[in-house]
Amino acid sequence: MVTGIVVTHGRLATALIETARVIFGDFSRCYGVTNKGKSPQALKDEIDSLVDAAAGEPCIVFVDFFGGSCCHACMQLKVERDDIPVVAGVNLPMLLAFLNKRESVPFEQLPAEVLGRGHSSIQSVDPNKM
Repeated sequence: MVTGIVVTHGRLATALIETARVIFGDFSRCYGVTNKGKSPQALKDEIDSLVDAAAGEPCIVFVDFFGGSCCHACMQLKVERDDIPVVAGVNLPMLLAFLNKRESVPFEQLPAEVLGRGHSSIQSVDPNKM
């Protein structure tokens, strides 16, 4: 099973995972990591330890936005572990797509599937055009 690691500022990662549990039901191997109170190196080390705990199973790292401190820590990880996809701009539909598809979609295609769901969920809502 593919492990998901969600890395964000503040409590966003935990909130996304808790909300996904409300919608999806119980699941495992999906972890939230915050940068709060951590140096860049401590943040990277925490992500590294979660990847190590996956014991060779595939992992995808989701980060809140491109360019922030969380993303920088994930990019350091990516330099050392090129086989770990890093997906920026995580949102709830992306996380739910990951949970739904991580056992059925080939790992190499999973980041694109999740990104596609994230992109398609961003819309301007107009009830007059529904």
